[in-house]
Amino acid sequence: MKKLLAYKRLFRIEHAFMLVAAVLLAELLASRSLSVQLPSLEIILLSLAVPFFIEMGSFALNDFWDVKADTENRRADRPIAAGEITPKKALAASAVCYALGVAAAIPLPTYAFFIAVFFALFSILYNLKLKDVALLGNAYIAASMAIPFVFGNIIVSSVPSLPLLAVADVAFVAGLGREIIKTVEDVEGDVLYRKSNTLPALVGKPNAIFGAQACYAILSPLSFLPYFLGLPKNTLSLGLVAITAIAFAGMALEVSKKPTQETFEAARKTSLLALAVGLLGYAASLI
Repeated sequence: MKKLLAYKRLFRIEHAFMLVAAVLLAELLASRSLSVQLPSLEIILLSLAVPFFIEMGSFALNDFWDVKADTENRRADRPIAAGEITPKKALAASAVCYALGVAAAIPLPTYAFFIAVFFALFSILYNLKLKDVALLGNAYIAASMAIPFVFGNIIVSSVPSLPLLAVADVAFVAGLGREIIKTVEDVEGDVLYRKSNTLPALVGKPNAIFGAQACYAILSPLSFLPYFLGLPKNTLSLGLVAITAIAFAGMALEVSKKPTQETFEAARKTSLLALAVGLLGYAASLI
């Protein structure tokens, strides 16, 4: 059981399930907003397997490359740095996951296959270099949180759904703010062991924190954009999205008032939870 829990942390399995939920939600919303039928169950299951496995491969590779930085940053939650999984086994697990994710995309629509290959390759490039480049690495991770909604749309129809594009915008800005906070949290180890030139290393922690605040502040009104572009409204849906908007506004204030390592970690975790509540709110529009 201990070994299974270590692999769960290596793969960040909760992120994988969130991506699966995002793709499935996108498929359902695209079907509703574009008035088209869902594809076969086989295609749907394959489309869910793609982000699930590519996400796990990417995070395992991330921990493989970052073991020294994670050790310096005292990341006891990272199983390689904690000595629970060997680097060789983590790298092998990453390769298997990437292969399964790309293979699952082969029977899907052509553009969906290209997205899968593109993000698999860029996740490798991110782990090797992009994460060390100010904003560019942050933007890639933010894009990886937004692309499931575009991917799910393409599975159902080649016609874009405007509400889904707005949901993708929300996910992108939320991901950008979260990743900036993460680079602030990890800047010492990243600079020492990876020679990183991340945003806080380039402009200083206070300015980087301001960038994350701006993302969180923008998210409060942006969370409601899908409704203005045609997403159906109901009390439950609006209520859950309102909770998300309030949570992001609160995080913007908190990281400003109390810029400590504990606050950054709490904001990073809360932002993921807030985004999950927002996705539930968008899903509730289908009721």
